[in-house]
Formats: sequence, C-alpha cells, structure tokens
Amino acid sequence: MKTDRFKTMLIVFVVLLFAGCAGQQVKTDMSAFTPVALEGKGFTLKADNFLVIMDTSASMNELYKGDSKFSLEKGTIDRMNRTIAGLDLKGALRAFGQGRDTTLLYGLTDYTASGLKEGLVKASYADGNSPLYAAINYAKEDLQSTSGPIALIIFSDAKEMDKTLAINSAKGIKEAFGDRICIYTVLIGDDETGRKLMKEISEVGSCGFATDADSIFSARDMADFSREVFLGDRVKSWVLTGIEFEFASAAITSDSRPILDKALKVLKDNPSVKVRIEGHTDNIGSESYNQILSENRAKAVMNYFIEKGVSANRLSSVGYGYTRPVSGNETAEGRNKNRRVELITVK
Repeated sequence: MKTDRFKTMLIVFVVLLFAGCAGQQVKTDMSAFTPVALEGKGFTLKADNFLVIMDTSASMNELYKGDSKFSLEKGTIDRMNRTIAGLDLKGALRAFGQGRDTTLLYGLTDYTASGLKEGLVKASYADGNSPLYAAINYAKEDLQSTSGPIALIIFSDAKEMDKTLAINSAKGIKEAFGDRICIYTVLIGDDETGRKLMKEISEVGSCGFATDADSIFSARDMADFSREVFLGDRVKSWVLTGIEFEFASAAITSDSRPILDKALKVLKDNPSVKVRIEGHTDNIGSESYNQILSENRAKAVMNYFIEKGVSANRLSSVGYGYTRPVSGNETAEGRNKNRRVELITVK
C-alpha cells in the first residue's frame, strides 16, 4: 500500500511539474502572437537600415522561466520581425557564439520578413563563448555600404563576455557612423551584471536605449518597442508660434530660441524627414523689401538648425514676402499673425 501510495504521489508530482513548465512556456508560443500593425498616419521611418546581433553562446542554454534563454531570444526576434514586416528597410542578422566568433545569417539586403525568418532558423543551437565585441566589429563592416540612419539591435544575456572589449567595439561603431547610428539592447534573462553592461552599451550610441525581453514580449509592447526603434512621429507642417526677430531684421531674438529648440528636437528625432522653411511678412513696406526680409528670416531659422547639428541636405528655405497672409493686415493683431515662419514637411 505504501509503495502504491508513493507511486501515485510521484506521478502526481511529475504531472504537476510538467504542467507548471508548460504554463510558463506558453509565453514563447508563436502561434499565440498577433502583431499590432505599425502603419498609419503620423509616422515616418526613423531608420533606413537595421542590423540585429543575437547571442548563440553556451550561456543561452540556461533555463529562464521554464524555457531556455535561447528559445526566448529567438521568439522575441521573431515577434519583432513579424511586427515590422512590410517596412521599407535594409536589414541584416548576425550571431556570435556556436564555437565561432561571429556569423552573418542574413543580409545586408532589402529587408523582408521571410528573409529574416530564414536567417533566424539558421541559428539552430547555442554553444561556445560570448565574443559580442567581434559581432559588433563585423557589423561595422556589414554597414559600410549603407546610407541613412541605422538601428543596431543587440539581443543577449550579456554573460561571460569581456566587458571592456564589448564597450570599446560599441564605441568603434559609433565613431564610424556618428549620428547615423543608434544602439538598442535587449537583455535576455535577468542577470543584473548583464543588465548593467547592456545599458552601458546602449548609452554609447547616445540615441538608443536598453530594455529586456520580458518588457517587449506582448504584442502591444513589441509594437511600442518597434515604433520607438524604427519610426518617429511625422514632422507636420506647423507655424513656429512666438518666433520673433529684431525690428526690420533677420536676427532671431534670444526669447525665440526655446521655441526653435523644440522644433530642433523634433527634427533630430526624425532624421529621415526633410523640411522646407518658409518666411512670411506683413504688408508694411515695399513688396521687394518684404520679399528679401522673408527670405533672410527663413534662412536665419535654417542656419540655426544647421548650426545645432541638423544636416543641411534635409533643409531648404524660401520667402514669400506678404503674398500669403493668413489674416488681414488692417490690424496689429492681423499683421502679427502674418509675420511668421512655417515648417513644411517635404518627405
């Protein structure tokens, strides 16, 4: 009787154990994932190119919440791939580990979700050491032919790797591409030393950020992550309300700089957008005088943005004098509305 009772208890224990593990593993079930669409008004591409670096080293075989970290990593990359499907990008996937320093699994090529998925399938196991630095160094070569903004996205548990080499490699790729590249890191697991290292790597890029797989695994969270990495709010046409110039001059007053700096941030957050800066005046003075004044004021705003780091090839300026009023010139209030600078999206 005792033996039978023991066997029964053992069976129940095993069943409960596997049931518990199965419950935890539902998280990486791809069939349960329906991506949230990114397309829609108000967004434009923030990156023209992306390169994913994934960790295929031995530490990724460790269990995390009932599954291997390697399985969680692949599932997270797959979810990102399904979320950004259809975006007009160039993409690549590179791995480190598997007994080799680094391997290019996909690209760099015109991105397709099916192509990246095929590359992800090639990462069939995890083994070997963790030379993240080598993957970053080779990524620099992969990206040499690109133009436009770059998103470098690193997935790893950041364990058993040389911190100094990893940080120096990140600095090297940042130096090579400057403001064109942003570095994003996604921690797999919960190792606190690894979390700190991944944060330091992302900070080298200055315009990226660090997160973890748990925080971006749901469809909504993955959409939010993908939107932050790949898309920026579209720069809309708007009047720079409050911009003032010295009387009869194109010199921008000091009180106007905070307003310009807000517009500057939008431009820097949306590096693929091009803008036409339009100057307008009221009708006090001759037509030729106001035409020149409007052109000079538009140029002054454009030069302000260029001096603050916006690429000149993204900007153009034009003056319309008093030919495009938005209010009557009969009153001081109307003339004030007509004296304005507008930003118009051209891409």
